[in-house]
Amino acid sequence: MTETKEEGTNWAERGAFWARTAPQGLSDQDHGNQAIIAAAGIEEGDHVLDIASGAGEPAISTAIAVGETGSVTAYDANPEMLAGTRQRAENLGLKNLRFEIGQMESLPFDDNTFDAVTCRFGIMFPDDAVAAVGEAVRVLKPGGRVAYMVHGVAEENTLYTVLRDTVWAYFNEQPSSTHNRRFRFSKLGELTELLTAAGLEDIEERKVQENQKRPSEGRMWQRLLDRSYGKRLAGMSDEQLENLHAAIKTAFEPYLRGDHYELLSTDMLGSGRKP
Repeated sequence: MTETKEEGTNWAERGAFWARTAPQGLSDQDHGNQAIIAAAGIEEGDHVLDIASGAGEPAISTAIAVGETGSVTAYDANPEMLAGTRQRAENLGLKNLRFEIGQMESLPFDDNTFDAVTCRFGIMFPDDAVAAVGEAVRVLKPGGRVAYMVHGVAEENTLYTVLRDTVWAYFNEQPSSTHNRRFRFSKLGELTELLTAAGLEDIEERKVQENQKRPSEGRMWQRLLDRSYGKRLAGMSDEQLENLHAAIKTAFEPYLRGDHYELLSTDMLGSGRKP
């Protein structure tokens, strides 16, 4: 995950929470990862750059897909965000993952280096997204593909929006710049426009949608709550935390179906080929 100037150290502060809540091995978000891998045309033996890798999505799944003869470079602006990826790779015994730190608008790689470039939930944040994609195109080999996944519109992402609205109401807060950027490029056609401006061809864009079932027992919102508001939660009393969780549970009641919640999850996936 990259960071913007106005967010400063926000992602560095959140990195520990992401690493703590990430899977310890294989992905539990693999549906989206496999969609990205397919859109980028990734095959065994490929050398792939994954930008804004965060806690390892889709870098871990991609490292498995390319096998021992291929490689994945996990790239992120903050070492704190990559800590989870390093641990997961170690747990799985993956030897084909490399790690680099830097901004996506200025990649430290030579031209025509990678067979494919991927990015899940990162391109929404740089101020100049066209320049960021242009850098990905520069380091991509001719004929290779890039694939970017972003969040779909807020109304079609139940878990995030219900949790967000409940937390905002609890703290009597308004949207921040981070939340506004989260849904950048979420409308159909916006990724196509971005990839076209960066000089890509054979562009494809589609909606990736799931009706997710989450267990009613426990707090299925806990991971997202920790990742988004971990620093705030650390300063709350036990009573305040219980009151917040009670408010969240009430907010999700309309989505309860017997022993599980049914929640809509929607992402947009855009890909293109370097001429």
